[in-house]
Amino acid sequence: MSSLPYGPNTASIRRFLVQLAGLGSTDKAAVVARHAQLSRTTAWEAAESLLATAIERSGREAHRDALSGPLLQLVRPAGATATISEDEALAQLDPVAEPALAALLALMVRDLLPAETEGALLAPFDGVVEVDSPTQPPAVTTPYPPSAPPPA
Repeated sequence: MSSLPYGPNTASIRRFLVQLAGLGSTDKAAVVARHAQLSRTTAWEAAESLLATAIERSGREAHRDALSGPLLQLVRPAGATATISEDEALAQLDPVAEPALAALLALMVRDLLPAETEGALLAPFDGVVEVDSPTQPPAVTTPYPPSAPPPA
């Protein structure tokens, strides 16, 4: 498997998933409430349209599909069974699933989206999840001292 299963923005996606996994119920409720408000706007609809176009034109459908597993692990209720219908399974998902999917997909193609579009799709998570800037990658920490060469 590739070391970049979600494309060139894999590191940002992994950081987002880690933070999403650590959200408490109060933060999740705040995200869901903001998403409910924002998703009714024409700006949100335009952002989603640009997002879909960017994914399709970039050929990153496989990266999009790879996101589903980790996201489902975070939003599916514990002990969920595969014997229920698709509609029942969707109804059981944590309500944060929809805004999380939009945010993750925006991160996946962030190098192809206008900053305003990315910002709109990440807005439900403002103040709850810290997202690195696309123009300034996060500092990389290494398990060895900077003066020491990396292991071979």
